[in-house]
Amino acid sequence: PDPLDYQRFISQFSSIVGLSTCIVIFVGVHAIRILGWRIGALTTPLVMACLAFPFFSGVLVGLDTPRRLKIAVTLGMIQTLLAKTTKYALFDPTTQMAYIPLDDESKVKGKAAIEVIGSRIGKSGGSLIQQGLVLVFGNIISAAPVLVVLYYSVLAWWAYSANRLSELFYARTAMQESKEHEE
Repeated sequence: PDPLDYQRFISQFSSIVGLSTCIVIFVGVHAIRILGWRIGALTTPLVMACLAFPFFSGVLVGLDTPRRLKIAVTLGMIQTLLAKTTKYALFDPTTQMAYIPLDDESKVKGKAAIEVIGSRIGKSGGSLIQQGLVLVFGNIISAAPVLVVLYYSVLAWWAYSANRLSELFYARTAMQESKEHEE
């Protein structure tokens, strides 16, 4: 593809992500307030799991014709768009809310551990896994079956972790509210 066409596509895609995130933020704030922290935290991995299925199905069936390739790219674009939108509008606010019931020292240490160390390890680890798969399989398309297993394993772990964190969040919030009522 022409580099200028690719640059235009990425630019338009980024603009669409920004616009859709702004729209979902207005709904997301109310969704978290009405449906709760747990639903807000679990929406992103659920959306990613549901929308990745058609994409991975298209890739696993084969990309042997331009039509199939276009369908897979379109499905991947929609999945990425909605995954980014729900992450920015729902998951990120819930992660920030998780720090609210903590004491000041735990907030600082927790943010440092998650946002500095965890983020870098996650991105580096993902890149390392991708490079390893390309080295072993020759290209990323050939590694698709392994990627499907890894992808859904990470999403399952993410959903489990968000669910467990929600239990801790609600317990800590209830404890904090009872202390405030006593005072």
